[in-house]
Amino acid sequence: MLVLLEHLSRQKEQAQSFIIEEPELNLYPTAQQGLMNWLVEKCTAGENDLTITTHSPYILASCNLLMEAYKVWKERPELEAEIEKIVPRTSWINPEEFAAYYVADGTVRSIQDERTDLIGGNELDAVSGNISDAFRSLLRLRKQPA
Repeated sequence: MLVLLEHLSRQKEQAQSFIIEEPELNLYPTAQQGLMNWLVEKCTAGENDLTITTHSPYILASCNLLMEAYKVWKERPELEAEIEKIVPRTSWINPEEFAAYYVADGTVRSIQDERTDLIGGNELDAVSGNISDAFRSLLRLRKQPA
C-alpha cells in the first residue's frame, strides 16, 4: 500500500482521491500515529484528498494532534519551529478541511466538536470508559462484606 500511495502521490498532473479502509489493522499505536503523519503528508498534498474508515481511537487521536498543531500555528505563527519539533509541518491538518463522522444503524453524524473543531473526547475511545466503569463495579463487589 505504501509503495502505491507514494507513487500516486507524486502524480501532479491530476488530483488524486485516496480512500483507505482500516489502515490501523495489525499496527501498534505508535505505528498508527506514524502512518497517519505519513498518509496526511503524502495523500493531501496539492488538491489531493484522503478518506479513511477506522475504528481506532489512536487514528482519531492522531487526527486531533495534527489539527491542534495547525491551530496553534495559526494562533501563534512565531512558534512554527517549536510546533514542528513536536509535529512535522507536512502533516498538519487544517480543521476547516477535515470532517469526521460516526456511522451506525443507517445514520451518520459528525463527531467534531463545533467549539474546538476537534473530534470529541467521548468519541475517541468510549469503550475504555465502559471497561473502567465495569472494572470499578467489580472491585466494589469484591470489597463488599461477605
